[in-house]
Amino acid sequence: MHFEAVNPGNQRLNTADALTLMRVPPKFDVTEWPRQVEAFLHATEKPLHRAILKNYLRHLLLEVAGYWDRIIVPELTVDEPMYRVGGRREVHVLSGKAAVEGFYRQTFETRQNVMGARTMNMGVEDYGVTTEAVWTHVVPGVCLKGHPVDADPEAWYLMNHHLFQIFTYTRDAQPKLVSERIYDDPESYSYEKLAPADVVTPEMARAQLAPFLARATLAQGAPASIKRGQANRSA
Repeated sequence: MHFEAVNPGNQRLNTADALTLMRVPPKFDVTEWPRQVEAFLHATEKPLHRAILKNYLRHLLLEVAGYWDRIIVPELTVDEPMYRVGGRREVHVLSGKAAVEGFYRQTFETRQNVMGARTMNMGVEDYGVTTEAVWTHVVPGVCLKGHPVDADPEAWYLMNHHLFQIFTYTRDAQPKLVSERIYDDPESYSYEKLAPADVVTPEMARAQLAPFLARATLAQGAPASIKRGQANRSA
């Protein structure tokens, strides 16, 4: 697997830009992305931003774990969401619950729901969440027809590309997802045939993500700095 970094020599640079440093783990780990989001949430203090991140985390965990029918629900998403999903020079516009839910269902039924960030920049503002990532999908070879790879239909592949996502939310005490806009770099795609021992199947992903999903509630808890302050006052 090869990624062309902005900093190909991996020089020491005074930057926090993940896609310049390109410190990409050598193997795909489906728990890497939720661990990054949990750490970001832990360091976030504004209540609205924390509520948005909790929604974002639960949504993506449900998606990757294959619970496609639990995403477009009243506690997480507005009644008529709007999606613009880009991939390989095409943009698919999905409007309304039926279209968006159909997208998640098809992803699950074709066993393409295992995915996640290998390395990621992330930001949260009042409008929602923005991420830029090296994004990886675990894809059955049979689903790679039309891609620039001679895929074995009996094998599994890592499909990697650079992805930019904007998730927007309502500004309620419990925010709801309004829209997703997902754009990718069509020149960044790479494919890696997986050895059987390295495949993360949908069933394996669901099991590995179960602890994350169990704690990814929408309940509002105090940020880390407030908890530390409370502990110091009681000491």
